[in-house]
Amino acid sequence: MVMGDVVLSDFVGANNIVGAATRPRTVCDCSWPGGHSHRLFYRLTRRLIQLLWLCLALTAMPTFALETVTLQLKWTHQFQFAGYYMAQEKGYYQEAGLAVNIVEAAANTDPVAEVLSGNADFGVGSSSLLLERNAGKPLLVLAVIFQHSPYVILARQQSAVQSIHDIAGKRLMMEPLAYELIAYLKKESLAINELTLTARNPDVHDLIAGQIDVISAYITDEPYFLDEAKFTYQLYSPRSAGIDFYGDNLFTSEQQVADHPRRVKAFREASLKGWRYAMSHPEETVELILARYSQKKTRAHLLYEARQMQSLMFPELIEIGYMFPGRWQHIAETYADLNLLPKDFALAGFLYNPNPYPLSAFIWLFAIVMSALIVIFIVSHVALRYFRLNNKLDKLLYIKNYHANIGESVNTISHQWKQPLNELGIQIMLIESIMARSPVNENTAEIQRITDKSHDILEFMANTVDVFRNFLSTNNTVSHFNPALVIRETLQLVIENFQDNAITLSFDCDQDTRITANSTEFAHVILSILVNAKDVLLEREIAEPIIKLHLFVINNTVQITIADNAGGIKAKPVDKIFQLGFSTKTNAKSGIGLYVARKIIKEKMFGTLSAENNEQGAVFKLCIPAYAT
Repeated sequence: MVMGDVVLSDFVGANNIVGAATRPRTVCDCSWPGGHSHRLFYRLTRRLIQLLWLCLALTAMPTFALETVTLQLKWTHQFQFAGYYMAQEKGYYQEAGLAVNIVEAAANTDPVAEVLSGNADFGVGSSSLLLERNAGKPLLVLAVIFQHSPYVILARQQSAVQSIHDIAGKRLMMEPLAYELIAYLKKESLAINELTLTARNPDVHDLIAGQIDVISAYITDEPYFLDEAKFTYQLYSPRSAGIDFYGDNLFTSEQQVADHPRRVKAFREASLKGWRYAMSHPEETVELILARYSQKKTRAHLLYEARQMQSLMFPELIEIGYMFPGRWQHIAETYADLNLLPKDFALAGFLYNPNPYPLSAFIWLFAIVMSALIVIFIVSHVALRYFRLNNKLDKLLYIKNYHANIGESVNTISHQWKQPLNELGIQIMLIESIMARSPVNENTAEIQRITDKSHDILEFMANTVDVFRNFLSTNNTVSHFNPALVIRETLQLVIENFQDNAITLSFDCDQDTRITANSTEFAHVILSILVNAKDVLLEREIAEPIIKLHLFVINNTVQITIADNAGGIKAKPVDKIFQLGFSTKTNAKSGIGLYVARKIIKEKMFGTLSAENNEQGAVFKLCIPAYAT
């Protein structure tokens, strides 16, 4: 019987073991020192490994027929649902044993009704799912896609100083179920009866034409049309009043989870994998939407939507799909203030747990024993080969194991950091929400500065760990891109922080060109050098700190220099700064950034990264092959 690439007969032959083919026993007996006891141990270990591989193969056996499921969207096809498209396109659903139908919504489609009726297995809904749950509808949330709801209010600008209170008495067009906007108006002491509500769904063109004064909207969508039309407007967000809801939540029914737990978990994981890919590759995703799903929006509009979604999702900081019970409780309390939920509404059973069943003690014991036996076998086998290899091979083996251990350690650290980083990010958001609804005082600006800086630090920590982990991976996506554009985008990320520290940044580009690399890794290299230069400039208290970047092309090689006026690198030799863990700074930096930067340039981009001193300070020089068109 064939199981993927594994043949069951490979596991049952008397002389067959994984990786050893059919080797005569006399070879095994003669090559193992120590007599009968060692041979017996060797055979026992070999059989246990065969059993373990057989168990793993059986549990990993693919389903021969894909299960067909349906996902009901809450609106028509657009970048808002990009993750599901990419899960389909990249085969993540198929790998999970699923054939997924992605259905866009019509004008009157109710995703909750579609799921509970059985017409769909999964749906995308707003935070009003809490109200549906309270109404006795047996549904639960699987994952949160938007950490902040995209709902906003758009109003015609009458004056530069108008506020949300100026919409009183105006004509308002509001989307159904936009309860957070109603909560926002209530929080601002604006009663709905002070507005003239229209029956139709919001249409931004009615706002432009003057047929309406105020509309509810998605920050990812309608502002694009207004900007294109050069229409002046005011945007009001519920977050300014401390009302911070989740948006676009993936949900299903309790029955689906009870009857098909494996399917639900597989669909959720494949969908989130698709979301991670989509947000990392927006241009590719936009091309897919235009080719396969819809051309109602232009390429520029879809890219605008993607950019706006970045600020709603924080994919570099918060794990896509993550949901915090405290945030859901905050949403429930807001609904309770509107008399839409009881004060004591309980979340029990509403939030999906992807790992509800812990391993039993027997399984844990079996796993521990098998792991110990495998480790003993591997260590013994390695030890035997160690004494037979020469010194050169020993050194190569050590280097190989060293890098493997680094990769394992970084993956472990990354996994362990994700949860606390998520929690810390959410706590900072809650602080911001409290600030938004609290009176302004002399400490408000300072607290806001601290939370802004905390966001930057958290994002940098998450990005650093991910880049270090991805560097050790062999599956990095590369593209042909203009490095000057990436450098400018990277400078935009740090320019405010550098200006706050009185550091002058400048960038000159003599020629536009392209290189072949992973653009995120390239940006990380530039950022690592810039942060290193900034730290040195601040530590040495340079009076007029300056960092200059220059890009030029010589002999089909892109050369980038990053120079500062901090007085130069003190390490001798200068090249020592690229060693793992080395740092001359007194503020306890990790010494990882420049090490990883050089490894990326050398091993991923086939270039060089060097440093030298001049009269003013340090000069970092990157040489990367240009893309040959």
